[in-house]
Amino acid sequence: MASTNSSHMLTAEPADSLRGAGLRPTRQRIAIATLLLGGAPRHISAEQLRDELLSAGQPMALATIYNCLHQFAEAGLLRPVHHVGDAVLYDTNLRDHFHFIDVETGELMDIDPGSFTLPDLPELPEGFEAESIELSVRLRRKR
Repeated sequence: MASTNSSHMLTAEPADSLRGAGLRPTRQRIAIATLLLGGAPRHISAEQLRDELLSAGQPMALATIYNCLHQFAEAGLLRPVHHVGDAVLYDTNLRDHFHFIDVETGELMDIDPGSFTLPDLPELPEGFEAESIELSVRLRRKR
């Protein structure tokens, strides 16, 4: 399963959540945390986040957004999910779960890991341990 770091418990205040994850609460990070953390779980791209920030009256350079998203992911506040092509969506759901990916629209849908059983892991190379398991089922509509 994908690993989660439960030591970064989200609080009511975005600045407190950022500090708890070891990040300095800059204006940009607070604006992003306000939109992403503590709400309903979702998957979002940097471009979608830029549009939401603009709508909220917080215009921000796309490079700044990417930097913040990478920092949030490294701090365990978000999980990057590689989906269609080279695109990355950021998942706010940190619980263990997997994804369906609609290859035509790029939409990600969560799969409850309790809804099926994975086989045992293959034997790992000597000196290694499993950090996480990522499972994505790529979907295409029947024609």
